[in-house]
Amino acid sequence: MKTTSTKTFAAAIASVFLFSCEQINEQEPVEPMKVSQEEKLVGYDPTTCNLVQTFGTGELPRHVSMIEEDRAVMTVTAQRRGHNGKYLEETEGLLLDPTDPATDLTNPFDRQMLGMFGGILTVPDETGTKANRAGGRVTLDFSPVGSVTMKQMLFTDIAEEDRGSKVELYSASGQLLEQKEIPVMGKNQGIFVSFDNTPGVVKAVVTFGAERKNVGSGAIARLQLCVDGQGRYDKTRYSGVQSLWLEYTGSNPANVTVTAKEGESGKQIFSAKGMKPGTMFKLASEEVMKPLGETLEIETNRKEKQIIPVNPDNTSSLKKQYGSFRVVEARGTSYPLHLE
Repeated sequence: MKTTSTKTFAAAIASVFLFSCEQINEQEPVEPMKVSQEEKLVGYDPTTCNLVQTFGTGELPRHVSMIEEDRAVMTVTAQRRGHNGKYLEETEGLLLDPTDPATDLTNPFDRQMLGMFGGILTVPDETGTKANRAGGRVTLDFSPVGSVTMKQMLFTDIAEEDRGSKVELYSASGQLLEQKEIPVMGKNQGIFVSFDNTPGVVKAVVTFGAERKNVGSGAIARLQLCVDGQGRYDKTRYSGVQSLWLEYTGSNPANVTVTAKEGESGKQIFSAKGMKPGTMFKLASEEVMKPLGETLEIETNRKEKQIIPVNPDNTSSLKKQYGSFRVVEARGTSYPLHLE
């Protein structure tokens, strides 16, 4: 029988060690975070139903008039602002490559951490190939899917000269549901704007630069939303309703008052005169995690009175319609309540 010498054994061990070192050195570097890993994205809301993050596929830069991603569909138009502050004719939006130095709207850290792995949406300049720097706006129309609940938008490159940039959310009737100024973050920096679950949004208008000024640029890098009718709903009211969106569906303008009732006592929490049909309005608790009350009493000058139960009740669901008032959305937790 042959035996293995100590030198031979040592040489074999050394060979294995050297081979393993070579294998380690030859390993591929760690891959960057993939788009599908939403839970690792900075600013990601886990209650999001539809994440628009790449704005579709295709060679960049490119023009776009329709975006479809993660079951969300929207049409896109863009307008440059002229020297007189008025908007020029509508064009398609422009998707730019955030990794291209010529884009000059992002920085490497934000691209990685905020998930800018596809195109970023902006207003094209007169050449149609670069971001417009003289002010403009992008309009997103969600009517192909009905309406959406807007949660959050991610923007980039809102610098000091872009102060006055804003987002406006509109309903199907053209009502302005929400308007928020985009905070100044700095050149090539990302910034989030949250809308606290605004439902019934049919159109979002993003304006870069203050109105009537011949300056302003930036880009939309991510949308977090829920197409109305999609996503998870809480089936029962284990906690009281903390926020409620209603729509007046009457045929004529009316004066409306809403009183939160607690037993025999009550507190008026909303009033409006001459409310037009199609008007949406929000009722929300003044304190976090505190319900609106036991019931809401809605009255109009047309002698209509409706009672909406908002206390915890796991035996029944809220209705979609109470007289001339449609329940657009009700929330007691992070998710909207199922309506019967």
